[in-house]
Amino acid sequence: MPVGNSDRGVGLWAGQIMFGLDNAIQYIDWWHDVLPGSNETFDHKGSLTSLTTTPTLTFGLSNYWNLTISKTIGKRTMGWNSDSSTIHHRDEGTDSDFLNAVGGAMGDTKLMLRYLVFNDGQGPGKRWFLGSGIVIPSKNTLTSDPFFLSGEDATDHRHFSLSDGVYKQILEIQFFKKRTLSPVFIGGTLMAEIPLLENKYGFKSSQLYDLSLTAFSKLIPKINASLGGNIIVRHTTPSYWNGLESPNSRATIVTLGGGTLWNLSVGGIGLTIQKPFFVGGAFSGIEGEVDQRIGAWQLSLSYRKLFDYLLPWIDPLKNL
Repeated sequence: MPVGNSDRGVGLWAGQIMFGLDNAIQYIDWWHDVLPGSNETFDHKGSLTSLTTTPTLTFGLSNYWNLTISKTIGKRTMGWNSDSSTIHHRDEGTDSDFLNAVGGAMGDTKLMLRYLVFNDGQGPGKRWFLGSGIVIPSKNTLTSDPFFLSGEDATDHRHFSLSDGVYKQILEIQFFKKRTLSPVFIGGTLMAEIPLLENKYGFKSSQLYDLSLTAFSKLIPKINASLGGNIIVRHTTPSYWNGLESPNSRATIVTLGGGTLWNLSVGGIGLTIQKPFFVGGAFSGIEGEVDQRIGAWQLSLSYRKLFDYLLPWIDPLKNL
């Protein structure tokens, strides 16, 4: 089970169904210097905590085609660590509306269709999948430019939301190999999310490119589990408000992680801790080019359960 993605690394035969649940806690501790051009004389510092859960259902439409549907649900909370007031930050969360934000608990919906080029099933062998899909945004997003790029006077605003509010295309390649020697499961995913158009509020999100590599050991009897590690390299291109580039939207982040995988009778359970490092660009919630410091950690808990042949009506289509 690749880290935090219960639908990756496994292909279903015709009629099979797989349920997955990906839970993540991300904590970001941030600080930045006084913003140029503002009337403020104090540094900005705080935290941004994200709690999300993403249930997924994957259907084996045939022996070669799988369909996955997922929905993100959660909350992001800003902690403002200062007694000073500012128009930029305050104690708040995405569950509430604000002047330039629609609040709520519902994030994006994703639909993914994958073609199984190679799928050697549960035993040793190759898993090579080609996928394409779409991100359907939720309404819980920002409704105006929080950077005031067009030159209007800055007023109270929020910088973060649960959804970008933008339709996106997803392109994906997965390749994993299961072996009899450690590491018994090794491989990776190359994924891109491309915004299709600007949303009704004038925002066009970044293009996102993601390379994720994962490896897991054999079962270790003393802990009745496998140990694994992963590395994720993620790059985002600039985003735009009304055709103007958003500050700090271009970034490259390398995330290192390690965790444990239990294959139990109730399903597979994965627990992973990850540490992101900004190797290029800056935190997108900061308004300008100023000195800044970012620290982040993420804890992921994933679950998946495969149900065999619950869709008998698909049987005639299994070889398509």
